[in-house]
Amino acid sequence: VVVALLGAAVLKYAHHRKAAESGKSGPDVIRLSQTIAEGALIADELGLFAKQNIRIEWKGKMAHGPATIVALAGGELDAAGSVSTAMILARAHGSKIKIVASSTLSHKENPLFRYLVKDGSSVGTNPKDFIGKTVVASPTTITWYPLVVWLKRGGVDPAKVEFIQLPSPLATEQALRSGKVDVIGASEATPPGSKLVADGGVHFLPGLSDAEILGIDQISGWAMREDFIEAHPDLVRRFIATLKEGYVWSNAHPDSAAAILTRRNGVPAQYAKYQRVWRPVPENGLVDSVSIRKWVAILEEFGQIQTGSVKPEDVYTNAFNSASAAH
Repeated sequence: VVVALLGAAVLKYAHHRKAAESGKSGPDVIRLSQTIAEGALIADELGLFAKQNIRIEWKGKMAHGPATIVALAGGELDAAGSVSTAMILARAHGSKIKIVASSTLSHKENPLFRYLVKDGSSVGTNPKDFIGKTVVASPTTITWYPLVVWLKRGGVDPAKVEFIQLPSPLATEQALRSGKVDVIGASEATPPGSKLVADGGVHFLPGLSDAEILGIDQISGWAMREDFIEAHPDLVRRFIATLKEGYVWSNAHPDSAAAILTRRNGVPAQYAKYQRVWRPVPENGLVDSVSIRKWVAILEEFGQIQTGSVKPEDVYTNAFNSASAAH
């Protein structure tokens, strides 16, 4: 679905944009979605973009990170955050976009996502347990990739598992409690995962997390179109510098950062207390080449892109980051 939408977006894009027009008065405008935009939301809240003469034009929320990449490719956004696979797939299908800054990190001790089941569930840590089951994990997102990789490597065709997307944390929580779904991809730090665990009667499957399965430290990043980068290099530098300043503040004030995100993302009151602290991010904002290479290798291994069709060095650039030796 995402691949088809990317193709349509590329055809739609006609180099029309409202941001960073040369010769205009006032701050440069960058259009962003609120989805997968934690660092930008905090920087905006703190007035850091204004310090760099940038105004963010928020375009609302989208279904998930890959959807923001479709919008970026189609010219509806000027920058977008997502799991890095979305950018790699976009490159493979003709979209000239590049990751320009890092965002989410994941480690074995603090994974981004794990898989949650009800106590007493027949689903365990054998891939065959998932055959015929329903899992809340939207295809091509970070909740989906680890499980698909684990299933395939365990000899189970992911097509034998039903993957679905639900509209809200509440719907996901209710679906698991009622038995309408068997497994959910969830975080220990945010609802519905954090609330379900706090309320009891559920458990995470041991050994099944994005960090343990994929072994990728840098899960996602910020991307821009190449034509935008080439036309507005100084604006790209200022955007990255602002994100980095926000990262430093957030890492130093994780509780305050989490409170900002809870409010800016409109987290319902019944879920606010289950929203944990800010996840640490790399303060230098540099894109990790090793993580990109691992993502490319996974997509090649499972046939989502042709071997050699995407070079890792074409997917990202650190050239506009002052922390890079190439700057």
